Amino acid sequence: MSTRRRQWPPSSQEVICTLHRRPVYIRVHLMDGRFLAVEFEPSASAKEVLEMVQTKLGLRPTARGYTLYEVFGEMERSLTAEEKLADTLAKWERYRNVRVSDQSSMYQRSSDTKLSNGISSPIQPGAEGPVHLLLFKKHLFVDQFMDMDDPVEKELLYHQMLQAIRTDRFPLTDMEAVMVCALRTQVEFGDFNGQLDYEGVIGQSLPRRRLPTVPIEAVMMHHQSLFGMTPLEAKQALLTIVQSWPLNKATFFDVTQSFTSNWPKSLWLAVDHRGLHFLEYRTRNILCHHDYKNVLSFSPTLSCLMVVTGSESKPAKIVLNTSQAFQIANLVREYCEILQPNGVVLLNGHPAFDSDSGSVRGSVSAGSTS
Repeated sequence: MSTRRRQWPPSSQEVICTLHRRPVYIRVHLMDGRFLAVEFEPSASAKEVLEMVQTKLGLRPTARGYTLYEVFGEMERSLTAEEKLADTLAKWERYRNVRVSDQSSMYQRSSDTKLSNGISSPIQPGAEGPVHLLLFKKHLFVDQFMDMDDPVEKELLYHQMLQAIRTDRFPLTDMEAVMVCALRTQVEFGDFNGQLDYEGVIGQSLPRRRLPTVPIEAVMMHHQSLFGMTPLEAKQALLTIVQSWPLNKATFFDVTQSFTSNWPKSLWLAVDHRGLHFLEYRTRNILCHHDYKNVLSFSPTLSCLMVVTGSESKPAKIVLNTSQAFQIANLVREYCEILQPNGVVLLNGHPAFDSDSGSVRGSVSAGSTS
């Protein structure tokens, strides 16, 4: 068991479970829309619950690179191994209570306004908004962490990649978009018969902004060429399309910058096992690349991220605005750790990651992975 202390008082659910001498319950959602019911002790860490999920899914015991994400609306945060899941539930409950209280106050104020001007308020107490949930997915994409011969892992990665495409986190060419839609149709409906809902498949496969660029007729024609292909073959073909791009293993973050007029204001920062890649937003146009060996320091705050690259004698600062600075820093730290045989990244004899400030100091060679 982890020895990390609790950060939040028990939630109502934890108190009730304790009174009835039952484990705490939580739903862990998967990328294909399913969820698993997981029971755990209040002292359980995220790492321990993660191992329970992997066992329930049938992943091999040595499977690595997965994590649990805390999701709220469009925002998500990977849980650290030592975090207590019971604390996460307590935090969610606190947020819900505050939101309900704020909604009630707003409804009361709007009701008072209605009495004075006769206009009905659109605000209703208890109105639904984004909800918190726990999501299981691949976190670190390194060759030695990926076993495409494992049918369970292959299925998980297939659905995770579909979700990345659907949420505009993976750029496709127009032709690749047509092929992806046709292959997904083959997976879900089988061979071409002329009566399939191609418009629905396209809408479920691509982000809204890409829909006008993908003609239904083109998807139908490509689907006809897939006649006789099994679902497993179609899934493999889709994964092959994705893997043809060198940055297919990267995690993409939305950032903005104002330190140079040579780049657009809005960018993608892609983080993978090789380093940091700066791209034009939602495109494959790479503006700049930095290996980890060229990154001197990596300092996050709540709203921005400072990356220092180059050499000790001639450093260069890159300042990015983002609400996910700590997520990016943690991902960089995790990649740096797995690139080192002893799991610790060192620069001049000192740890490269400062656990107190959250900053990453130092450099690491990316040459040890392939």
